[in-house]
Amino acid sequence: MHTARPLANGLSTDHPQPGLVFVDDTHLPLGENSQLKDTALRTGDFHARTDGQWWAYLPDPARPELAWCVRHHPVHGRSVLLYPLSQAPAVLREWWGGALLHRAGGYWWDGATWHRPGQTWDPERAAYRPRPVPGATTITADTYRADRPETIPARPLRTADVAADEPALAEHWPDDLALWTAWRTETGGRPLSACVITLHAPELDASQLLGVPAVAATAGISPSTLRAYISRGDGDVPAPQAVVGRRSLWARPVAEEWAEEWAEQRRTVAEGPVTSPLDTAGLSPGAADTQRVFARLFFDQLWQRPEIRKRWSTRHRTEDEVRQVADELGRSVAARLDDILPADALAATLTRALLDALTGRARPGEDRPAGVDPSLAAMLRWLDRHHPGLARQVIRDTAEGARRRRGTVPAHTEQLLQRLLADPARPAAPASAA
Repeated sequence: MHTARPLANGLSTDHPQPGLVFVDDTHLPLGENSQLKDTALRTGDFHARTDGQWWAYLPDPARPELAWCVRHHPVHGRSVLLYPLSQAPAVLREWWGGALLHRAGGYWWDGATWHRPGQTWDPERAAYRPRPVPGATTITADTYRADRPETIPARPLRTADVAADEPALAEHWPDDLALWTAWRTETGGRPLSACVITLHAPELDASQLLGVPAVAATAGISPSTLRAYISRGDGDVPAPQAVVGRRSLWARPVAEEWAEEWAEQRRTVAEGPVTSPLDTAGLSPGAADTQRVFARLFFDQLWQRPEIRKRWSTRHRTEDEVRQVADELGRSVAARLDDILPADALAATLTRALLDALTGRARPGEDRPAGVDPSLAAMLRWLDRHHPGLARQVIRDTAEGARRRRGTVPAHTEQLLQRLLADPARPAAPASAA
């Protein structure tokens, strides 16, 4: 599921994101792929395919907490977007999966077809099922309808002008678009008819979008429960397709697909063993474990220590009520696992390490590589328990990398790593061409 949110457009992008300001990116070596590759490999990351596609990220020299993500396609041009550095590895994984652009809260384009946000998992393909959007129309820069720009032209921002945690929204985006168009006219580049802005589809018409109450009703939960899921990051609630004022709105098919997937998750949890009276709905097993640990800690601090308890406990408060507060404190920690360990960074590092372990050179005196180190296997199992979706992505990315390096059939590598998850005592052998 696509969750990364760009902060701004790069001035050199071919496909601007509507509403986002443009930031000067002329300091990037975009015209020299070799130099950009060397810089990205030294400070960020870089991937390429034999068909001429490549994608990379590199921290901004003046704002190292921000990263420029660049996606190049030999036919469809390039996207240049500014992201928080912590989200950059996830953006590259999305691009690796075939998405060229994301718009409208996760709708994605592969160069020919628009698809809905990935939500329904296909275990046989080990990927999200692609759902083409009926009646989708691609809106390019020459057909994008915008109000006439103001008399005062917009100016490109610097990275110093962009906040690190919120998208930089333009007050009057047509002015910014006019700036970008004028800059392209001066410097040359793709024709406006080949520069994708967004999509239009019947299901994305404003009259068809659903608010929180309607989405909650579709899932069979209360609006307050849905708002709690969104605020805590639980339940894999998809990003809204639009935000009008402070009101989030979703396309009906997106809401229905999420409700179907969420109902299946709840059914699976209900059929499993009951391990705790705590409210762990929507949490992975590892996150639920974290909740229990911190709930016990907070309860001891709030209730068992007299010097603290006497400061706030009154005759109206009981042990059960305090335990409920402790449970909520524990859940708040469990919902912020990335504050304890950055899962995206771990997944990117683990993918590289597994690929090197399975396809690297043999050690001196050995005929072939030794295979996956137990510490790597332990980290893969940890990721699978706490972030199962990321673990599946690591397995797929490792399999694809082994295919490119050594011609290994991806299914063989995936089966090998899946067996490692099922049987921790069984070492994974190096990938071999097949």
